[in-house]
Amino acid sequence: MRNLALYEELIGRGIMEADERGGALDHVTARRLAIWLLPRSQREPEFMRGLIRFAKTGAVTSDLKTQLRNQARSPSHPNRPYAARLLQYAVARGGDRGPIGENFGAVCDQIDQADAQLADLRDRTVNAPSPRSRAHPERSRPPFIAMVRRDPASRTVSLFLDEATASMAIHAITANAVDREAHTREVQRYGQALPADSYGRRNREVIAASETRIAARLRAIERAYRAAVEFDPTPAPQPAQLRILDGRTPDHELELE
Repeated sequence: MRNLALYEELIGRGIMEADERGGALDHVTARRLAIWLLPRSQREPEFMRGLIRFAKTGAVTSDLKTQLRNQARSPSHPNRPYAARLLQYAVARGGDRGPIGENFGAVCDQIDQADAQLADLRDRTVNAPSPRSRAHPERSRPPFIAMVRRDPASRTVSLFLDEATASMAIHAITANAVDREAHTREVQRYGQALPADSYGRRNREVIAASETRIAARLRAIERAYRAAVEFDPTPAPQPAQLRILDGRTPDHELELE
C-alpha cells in the first residue's frame, strides 16, 4: 500500500526538478505519475493497461502515447495536466520507448522504499525531542552516519555510512546508472541514422562515450557495494576496492579490482 501523500510529494519534487533543468521528467518520477494516474483511469481500460505496462517495464507503447496526447488536448479531461507531463516525457525519449533494463519496476520500487525511509528519517529527526526531554533515551533510534574523508595525495574520497543510509545511496546510484544507460542507447540509436563522419554523428558518439564512462563508474560502485554486503566470510575474500587505472587521469573509468 503506497502512502498517497508521500507519493504526491515525491511527484511534485520530481516535477520541480524537471522544471529547474528545463527538461522532461526522469524515469522514476514518470513511473510514479503513471501509478498515481491508475486509479483515476478506471473507465479507460486500454489506457490503464498502457500505464501498467510502463510501470512494470518502462516501455511506452504507441497506444499509450496516443491516449496521453488525446487527454492532454482535451480541455475537459480531469487527467489533462498529468497526461501532458507524461506525454512530454514520452516525447523526450524519442524513438527509444522500449523497456528500460531488465528490472525497471523492481528497481523503482526499491527507490520508492528508500525515499519513504528517507522521508521517515527526516520527519523523526525534525520532530525528535531534545536530549533533556527524552524520558526514555534508550528507546530512541540511533542517528544515521554520513562521514567523508578525502586524501589529496591519492585523490581518493572515502565514505563512511550506516547500513540503512548506504542502502538508500546505492539505490539512487543504481537509478542514475539506469537513466544514463537508457540515454546512451537513445543517443546511439539516433546517431546511427545520421550520415557517417557528419558533425551530428560525431557529437553523439562523444556524448554516448561520456555517458558510458559515467555509467561504468556508477556500476563499479554498485558492484563494490554488493560484494561488500553479500560476500561469504568463509573463506574471507579480499575486500572489493575501486582503483584508478595506472597512468590515467581521474576522469577515466573506475574499475573494480
